[in-house]
Amino acid sequence: MSRCRVTFPGSPADAAAALLRIAEQGGRPLVIGGGTLAVPWLSQGLVAPTDVVDLGRLATDRIEESAETVRIGAMVSYQQLIESRVVAARLPLLQRMARGITGGIQIRNQATLGGAACAARPYSDAPGVLVALQVTMAVEGSTGRRNVPAQDFFVGPERPALSATEVLVDMAVPGSVLDRPSGYYKLKLGESSWPVVTAACLLPRGDDQQGCNLVLGGVGDVPLVVPVPQADPGELDRARVSRAVAERVEALPPDRLWGDVRADRDYRRRVAGEVAYRAVRRAVESREGAR
Repeated sequence: MSRCRVTFPGSPADAAAALLRIAEQGGRPLVIGGGTLAVPWLSQGLVAPTDVVDLGRLATDRIEESAETVRIGAMVSYQQLIESRVVAARLPLLQRMARGITGGIQIRNQATLGGAACAARPYSDAPGVLVALQVTMAVEGSTGRRNVPAQDFFVGPERPALSATEVLVDMAVPGSVLDRPSGYYKLKLGESSWPVVTAACLLPRGDDQQGCNLVLGGVGDVPLVVPVPQADPGELDRARVSRAVAERVEALPPDRLWGDVRADRDYRRRVAGEVAYRAVRRAVESREGAR
């Protein structure tokens, strides 16, 4: 770490420029956001960067609401999501996820939503929720800014749709999903364990004709969107949800199924329907409670 050059960019464009400079010089950069992943890697000698680009001074730690969207900066921490009145009122799914992440107050204050997105771990809480919320990821690079739908942002295990000279700036949640009844459920092997399977669910508002947004994490190598036949929320019973999940998982190529030391592919596939159903039930209960 002492041999690294450390850069503290003042804007996303500065960060992209620094990464471009490092790439042109043949360096090995390590981008640090909250540091909950990168700092342990450094201390354990798992990475040997020539340069560290610390994003801590970027003004991307804000939650901003407008008439059509809620925009969440990449450096917004889980604790900010928990404490935000805007998130509580308009994005309860995101707040439920943040409240349940593994780790205590120190992790919630340090870990960032953008960092979890960029880590792109199949078993992490955040990716599936971001896909369910149909978030648009704003990415800054050496050639400017571009927008990437969350569903396209997760390319593979620990592979976000970022080039070596790009950083995530913020995540925009569209008005079409704000205020919708939602549910979140995850299966863990222990209190301190990473999730095995997660499920995020959004139901239509009132008499809207929108379908059910159901996304699984930890089953495939990227968040898995599950088409659910349109039905009244009261008709989303265990059999209907489990059947939709089974059909989606069976359609996935075997090499796209996820397994690791916590659980193999077969176990994750077998429990996915029940985890999804429990998320749907929580969404139905939240809808009924709002009446």
